[in-house]
Amino acid sequence: MKFTTRLVLLVTVLTVGATLVTAALLTWTTRRAIITEAEASGEKVARLLARSASLASSIPAEVESIIAEEMVAQGTILGQFVEAAERSGMPPDEINRRLKSITDDTVLDEIWITDSKGHAYLHSLPGVDFTFSNSPQVQPQAYAFHDLLDGKQKVVNQDARKRDIDNEHFKYVGVGGVDKPRIIQVGRNARFLEQLTMKVGLPRTVENLLADGDIDAVWVFDRKLDALVGPGIYGANLRDGPNQKELGPVQLVIADGQTRHVESRNNLSVIAPVHNEQKEIVGAALVRLPMNRVWATVQSQAEIAAVTASAIAAIGILLSIGVARYQSAPLRQITRAATALEAHKFDPKLLSPVLRRRDELGQLARVFTGMAGQVAAREEYLDSMVKQRTEELETRNRSLEGLSAALSKYLSPQVYSSIFSGHQVAEIASKRKKLTIFLSDIANFTATTDKLESEDLTAMLNRYLAEMAQIALKHGATIDKYVGDAVLAFFGDPESRGVKEDAMACVMMAIEMQQKLIELEAEWMETGAERPFRVRIGINTGYCTVGNFGSPDRMDYTIVGGEVNLTSRLEQSCEPGSILISHVTWSLVNDVIDAEERPALTVKGFGEPVRAYAVRGLKAGAPAEVIRKELPGMRLFIDTAAADRGEVRDTLAKVVADLDDAT
Repeated sequence: MKFTTRLVLLVTVLTVGATLVTAALLTWTTRRAIITEAEASGEKVARLLARSASLASSIPAEVESIIAEEMVAQGTILGQFVEAAERSGMPPDEINRRLKSITDDTVLDEIWITDSKGHAYLHSLPGVDFTFSNSPQVQPQAYAFHDLLDGKQKVVNQDARKRDIDNEHFKYVGVGGVDKPRIIQVGRNARFLEQLTMKVGLPRTVENLLADGDIDAVWVFDRKLDALVGPGIYGANLRDGPNQKELGPVQLVIADGQTRHVESRNNLSVIAPVHNEQKEIVGAALVRLPMNRVWATVQSQAEIAAVTASAIAAIGILLSIGVARYQSAPLRQITRAATALEAHKFDPKLLSPVLRRRDELGQLARVFTGMAGQVAAREEYLDSMVKQRTEELETRNRSLEGLSAALSKYLSPQVYSSIFSGHQVAEIASKRKKLTIFLSDIANFTATTDKLESEDLTAMLNRYLAEMAQIALKHGATIDKYVGDAVLAFFGDPESRGVKEDAMACVMMAIEMQQKLIELEAEWMETGAERPFRVRIGINTGYCTVGNFGSPDRMDYTIVGGEVNLTSRLEQSCEPGSILISHVTWSLVNDVIDAEERPALTVKGFGEPVRAYAVRGLKAGAPAEVIRKELPGMRLFIDTAAADRGEVRDTLAKVVADLDDAT
């Protein structure tokens, strides 16, 4: 995008943005003022309703208190009646008939009389079997009367409430028995209390408030969140009831007495507490005001802001185009000069028109011209320095590559790779891991070396170690060290394929080494060696401490522990040319490796005999065999696992034919 275009867009965006922000602030301020006014009006209405509701709630409460006293007296009279009736021998059916007659002819709707266990064997409702429980979970309403049985209470006066079975408002009062522990309960339908609230005048006040449309809905709640008056109650017009967003603040207002507001898209709800004559909170009044006037004003403000922003944007675009054309011409010339400088074709004449300007652009052009000469000189100097540094780095890299190659010959490839890749830090540290340890040694090495010259011995030993190392690396072994003719290696660190796989790889490596030694033996005997190398191999699996040991200036990556010592004992107890493995290793490889258990070894440093197994070869298929025959003037060696048997037969037949021709 060109600079001119960006400048035009920048000025336009800033102009329109500033206009929109200003309009938004004005709209928000207007909206906030209208909402504040609505809140104040709603709070006045809510407080008015709260005062009216206080009066409306106090009168029914007083009436209910008077009726409760009458019901206590009625319950006491019934207790005396039942005691006298039962003493005179009146049967229960006759008593129930008389109780039913009382509820039919009086204001009482229900009568319940129990025995000492709470079973209502006398009642005014025929065909009902009911027992009072002391569990609020089982009987949320009736459980409160159970205390009359044990004398904890003499009278239980329960507030009028909705029954769970039919949602009818009922008031119950209970008294204790006269002659024995029992519950005597009387009940009245509490519709008359609702009718009394209706007659107080609060619902009419609500209907008048809703008539002109300035108030959308009004509710008055008691402390139980039962609506005493509101839309849809006592004949008022039906509207949506209070939602959960409003009922939550209603509970808070009843709890702490603080007026609260709830704002939504279409309504503003104001909630105020209702107090009785003792200044106690007995409920809350909710007034829902419509928000249509607020949004109409906000929409009007938004329309004005849109028109204003459009006009200012048009003016801003025209001004920005003129400013951009005047300011961008020198910048285009400086840009062309910079491109020429990059291509090493800079000419100071390119900036002549701009150099004559006295503003910031002219100063920029003069500074640019001066810097262009310095840049050209510095580039030439830097090119020469870069060339020199590049040659030095190449020399150092070649030196480091040679040094790295030389160091790799002193470290196991796995250790070398982990150090140079950064996975292992060259510091004194160790860890415990389960490893498979390999230790080999040339049997009777001293007697063999006495028969050889030092040059021949060196050649044979180096050849032997090189072949063994190649096989070890092929199977993934970590070569710990060479101790004269002995080789110490292990599997499982720094890389591991799993304990079983590591043990299998170690035994397969040992088998291949012994096979390779048979080939080397034939080769060395051809060169005149009378006593070729015969190697003993010990293998063990167990937990070892592995890591860097030594000092910070000279350390060695190796393994230590009792399992290493056991491997050494196995190697020393092994027959020359054989492989001896521990019981742990055998348990990991016995499904593939054919091994014969040898007599248990009594090993120094171990309290119990050590079980050991001599490896004979592979179990799968025909075991690999080596055919070796030696006669004066003849030496035969055939590896049946590696050789083609057909070619071997043809070669042997040809040898026999040549032998016959020679005789």
